[in-house]
Amino acid sequence: MHDNLSQKAYWHIHDKLTTGALQPGLRLSNRAVAKEVGISFTPVREALNRLVSEGLLEYREGLGVFVPQVSHRQLEELYEIREILECEVVARVCGKLPKETMGQLHRLQEEMQNIVEQVEHDGKIGPRGEQFRQLDATFHLTLIRATGNRQLLETVADLRRKCAIVAAGASGAIELVGHVFQMEPINSIRRTCHEHDRLLALLQDRGGEDEAKRLARNHIRAGRQLALSAFDRTYINSSRRVTRAEEAAS
Repeated sequence: MHDNLSQKAYWHIHDKLTTGALQPGLRLSNRAVAKEVGISFTPVREALNRLVSEGLLEYREGLGVFVPQVSHRQLEELYEIREILECEVVARVCGKLPKETMGQLHRLQEEMQNIVEQVEHDGKIGPRGEQFRQLDATFHLTLIRATGNRQLLETVADLRRKCAIVAAGASGAIELVGHVFQMEPINSIRRTCHEHDRLLALLQDRGGEDEAKRLARNHIRAGRQLALSAFDRTYINSSRRVTRAEEAAS
């Protein structure tokens, strides 16, 4: 029971980090989190310690636990590691995936395509953004799982979580890693599905390793560029707000 409460607190904080509800530099209070979740302090403290150990929160001696400050370089480094690992995986599994795995990938792709069609019809993303993000993450992690390397799967899953959290903290405009929906509400998810279609075709070809690797690299780099551009815009806008406030005070 106690472990379940700690898990509940963990995912409560994790989800708020991913959506950008917890801004960089914010100090997290055990009391406030416990009240939000409706549990005691002890499981909250354990959840915070776990998030600190995973590098998703930051402990400052004598001050407490904080949401880490976001940096341009941190975003670059996370995407760089993802590129190295995920591109190699794509090349390794090309033409070697079992029918069951290919079936899973096609089903995930079909669900994502359905979301795209719904979004195109409605003209807005809305709550479907989170659903698309989860399906996209599952698509990529299914490929990683096919290698049979559990440590690799855990490493990439952790990297993707960190990308989501850092990106969400960098800009409220980023709803998904690599998909700046408020900036490109339909084009970004349409492009993602198109690239997934191409990748699925290549994954069935034993001679498609190089092209699949190139496609995966471009896919991740496009996501990185969108995230960094949103970060830069947020930084510029924040600087302008500070300048205007200083001018008004003078």
